[in-house]
This record gives sequence, structure tokens and C-alpha cells, in this order.
Amino acid sequence: MRSIATDPVKQQVAAHWNRRAPGFDEGFGHSIATDAERAAWDRVIDLVLGGRGPLDALDIGCGTGFLSLEMAGRGHRVTGVDFASAMLAEARRKATERGASIRFEEADAEQLPFAAGSFDLAVCRHVLWTLPHPEAAIDEWLRALRPGGRLAVID
Repeated sequence: MRSIATDPVKQQVAAHWNRRAPGFDEGFGHSIATDAERAAWDRVIDLVLGGRGPLDALDIGCGTGFLSLEMAGRGHRVTGVDFASAMLAEARRKATERGASIRFEEADAEQLPFAAGSFDLAVCRHVLWTLPHPEAAIDEWLRALRPGGRLAVID
């Protein structure tokens, strides 16, 4: 499997998300706009976290940092990865504005730069369907989890 540096399809996908980054949060479902949306996301995140914490959490395809910020706000140690540098720039800006301590790294979801067993939780939102090799990505995400870790795919 080729990395983003050598894969023209991945380069095109990253370019697409880089173009969308400046206005991404204004799109439907990309932020929380109402009390009902807040309540719904609180339920989803509580299910994902399973009452455990604090966790070392990996947000795969973090985009502008929506899930990273939600998990960090609940006291978890969060690393967000994305291969679109403009999305990461927005995520870093938002984290700085909110005083959130989140590590954001540019990385390919199919070839993570982390040792096996690095995280308690791996989560992705609206990412799996965008990947050229989703089965390889899931194998990679499971590799990054500690024994008893949890993978949550929200698509």
C-alpha cells in the first residue's frame, strides 16, 4: 500500500479536504448548533467512551477537530490525525482558542505513525467511506489499540 506521498488518489483526496477546510464547520453535521444536537452527541460520545477514563484517545481523520475537542473536554488525552494539512491547521486553531491540549499530527489513516498498543480508544467519524483501503485501515487502527481497547466508527 502506498503512502500519501506516493499515491495520486490520496493526494487528490487530501487536496479536496484542504480546499474544504476553511468553511468545513459551517456544513450540516460538522458542529453542534442546537441543544438537541448537543444532547445527541453527548449520548453518542458517552456510548463510545463507555464510562471509562481518562483514556489515551486517537481521533482518526480528525478534520477540524470536532471529536478531538469533545473528548479533550471530557478529560481524555487526545491525539488527532489527518492527512489534510489545512484541516489540521483549523483543528489547532480551535484547540488553541479553547485552551485544549490536543496533539495533532499529519498522518495517513491507513499507515499510522504510532507503535502497537498506543491507545485505549480509536475513533473516526465520516472517514472510513473515504479511504481507498478501508480493510487495511481497520487493521491498522486495531493494531494501535491496547488490549481491551475500543474502536468506534461513526459513519
